[in-house]
Amino acid sequence: MRGSGVSSFGEWLGDLRQDTRFALRRLARSRSFTLIAVLSLAVGIGVNTALFTYVQATLLEPVPGVAAADRIVELLLTRRGQEQQEWAYPDFQDLREADSPVESLAGWKRRDGTLNTADGNERVRVMHVSANYFRLLGVAPSRGRDFLPAEDVGPGEHPVAVVSHDLWRNRLGEDPDVIGRTINLNRTPYTVVGVAPEAFKGHQPTSGNTDLWVPLVQHPFLSGPRDLARDRGSQWLLTLGRLRDGATVSQLNAALQTVFARLAQEYPETNQDRSARAFRFGPIPAYGRAGSVIFTAGLVALTGLVLLIICGNVAGMMLARSVAREREIAVRLALGSGRGRLVRHLMVEALVLALLGGSFGVLLAFWGASAASSSSIAIDIPNVSLRPNGMILVFSLGLMLVTTLAIGLLPALRFSRPELLSALKDDAGGGGRRVGRIHRLAASAQTGLALLLLVISSLFLRAIIEMNRRDLGFEPNNLLVTHLDLSTEGYETLEQTGVFLDRVKQSVGSLPGIASVSIADGLPLDLVGNFTRVSRADQLDDGSGRVLVEFTRAGEGYFQTIGTPILRGSGFEARYDASSEPVVIITQALAERLWPGQDALGRRLRFSVTRDTAQEFTVVGVVPDVASSRATEDWPHVFVALRQQFRPRVMIVARSSGDASALVRPVQSAILDVDPTLPIPQVVASASLVARGTQGQRSAARMAGGLGLLALVLSAIGVYGVVAFAVAQRTREIGLRMALGATRPQVLGAVLLDAVRLAAPALAVGLLVAAGLSIGMRSILLGVSPADPLSFGSAAAVLVLVVLVASLVPARRASTIDPMVALRSE
Repeated sequence: MRGSGVSSFGEWLGDLRQDTRFALRRLARSRSFTLIAVLSLAVGIGVNTALFTYVQATLLEPVPGVAAADRIVELLLTRRGQEQQEWAYPDFQDLREADSPVESLAGWKRRDGTLNTADGNERVRVMHVSANYFRLLGVAPSRGRDFLPAEDVGPGEHPVAVVSHDLWRNRLGEDPDVIGRTINLNRTPYTVVGVAPEAFKGHQPTSGNTDLWVPLVQHPFLSGPRDLARDRGSQWLLTLGRLRDGATVSQLNAALQTVFARLAQEYPETNQDRSARAFRFGPIPAYGRAGSVIFTAGLVALTGLVLLIICGNVAGMMLARSVAREREIAVRLALGSGRGRLVRHLMVEALVLALLGGSFGVLLAFWGASAASSSSIAIDIPNVSLRPNGMILVFSLGLMLVTTLAIGLLPALRFSRPELLSALKDDAGGGGRRVGRIHRLAASAQTGLALLLLVISSLFLRAIIEMNRRDLGFEPNNLLVTHLDLSTEGYETLEQTGVFLDRVKQSVGSLPGIASVSIADGLPLDLVGNFTRVSRADQLDDGSGRVLVEFTRAGEGYFQTIGTPILRGSGFEARYDASSEPVVIITQALAERLWPGQDALGRRLRFSVTRDTAQEFTVVGVVPDVASSRATEDWPHVFVALRQQFRPRVMIVARSSGDASALVRPVQSAILDVDPTLPIPQVVASASLVARGTQGQRSAARMAGGLGLLALVLSAIGVYGVVAFAVAQRTREIGLRMALGATRPQVLGAVLLDAVRLAAPALAVGLLVAAGLSIGMRSILLGVSPADPLSFGSAAAVLVLVVLVASLVPARRASTIDPMVALRSE
């Protein structure tokens, strides 16, 4: 028995080697088919491998350095069913003291800071955390200690820090005596008490590295003029918890309902509609995780659909090729070859194609991931490695095996049991059998999908063209912009900040080549918009007359600097300060909206700049319409005087009289001349901000265009496979028609007409679906009608042309059939 088993296995291996050699010879002879099939499978398997690489790196890998992550939870606040990630500090303290399934609760808040060293100032990412933060995460410092419980009380009284391993190595010179060393953070001395382990970059690795951790009580929100330690109305803190042994998330959620129901009774003004929910800890933050998972699932479904379409196309082409072998297979069966042997024989060819295409696709996926990681246009995902590993290779191998079944099983099962008598008599194969409905339906569906994507990409392309033609209302060329967050640089009072900014304006403005300088908190297309609702002050504010607008805080000379003319009135002047009457400058669109046919100068508006009660403002100027903060929006705009409505996060805007790029370093030096302790400011050209502001639309257009092109190619392959299969199966019928007098042009036209009939239903459905989607995308197609006839017409024309070209090769083959050869079996 043992010898028989070994002999059978040896025979099986011998048959496999023989089938593999035969498959390679057949594929080598059919170079066009092999090239199309391998490239198609490479695209499908490569895209799916690349996506799985991303999914594994961002969703499946545990957070490095965190222990017992299954007991850690993230806590989100909810208000009227809407999730919010930030808590009020008193609510956090109340939950800490309440009896709940949480063993420990930690608060944290990330903010940028300035590390002052002997070599200069550097921007660092700081995390203010509760003293139990590291113990909650199961993270033990590699040197020194973490924070003590006593360092969790007394705002501003515990200037100690735990530094990251990277900061200790790169900026502190791997000082072995770093524990006890003093570092200066935001001009405040901090004592280093610990160094985090090398693997731990922070509990949210996809959000970027953390450079150092300091006690939560050191946060300026808990001391100084803001003092949010007792303010239940201000939400700014994020929270983590560790469950007790045996406790569950559902038990914690029930306890949270109880705690917040009590707080709602005790503090109805702030906590009436407030509650909280717990979520499992993971590499993707809980806030927004559902959207990320849904988006990723959609991508997985889309790439899976692409691979399924490719498999259908390749299977169709294999069906068309197998028609010519039907007589050969019938002879094999007649001579006694088993069906299983024939199925294996036909499946080996599919396996060879899948392995060739899959190997090429995996190489493409890893090359693409490497190129994307080093590309300047790549999406930055910190601490995520897209390098190949064992799990990814196993996934790819499994994908190749599934692909083998998908492309080879149907042809193998169909042609391993042909009608023997018919096949032996008819070397044209199959006579009157028609193409299967599923095959035709799949090819038609691909055509509709291709049309849908082509229409969407055409709409985006048209929107970008219109965007480039649009008058932005300002001149972005030769404009330099610097962002400053003075709240982190020790400027606590309005007086200190005002003096500093005046000196910066004077220092930058004195540079040769600088034409004008101003200060504001925004620019058109900067992606950071402030919104409010305004109404006429001389009318009753019942809500119906309010207009949603964007607003920008601007200083003197702002419009001159950005290149926006003042149509009527004047710009902001230094006399418009906190002690004077509040004033605004509005765009022409808002003036016509509120006072049609009237002069808006001297009129009064009512709105709120902050969350405080609405104020009345006097219109002192009108400017042309300017672009909104986002390229897809077109809101009316209100400009308020910066000195009257100050905020510490501002931008310095400078207009150069020549090449702006040559002034980047001089502007940096001019700012540091005013305050040498500042970090080196980042100075960028406004044109790059405009490019970034339209990047979303351009990326969407490229993605839609790429998917449309891919769908177009797949559709062409699918149509080609269907038509080629139909021609191969109708060889005798076509020969009979030509013997009865049909001309070659008539046969050619009939085959092309059949291809158009195949695509026509899908074209109609695709146009209807595209029309519905384009209406839903109206908000991001600024300047382009959702029913743009040029976009729809060009997409349909291109697709019809591709269908005709794809069916032309089998149509010409049909028109050259020799009637005598086709009818020889008769």
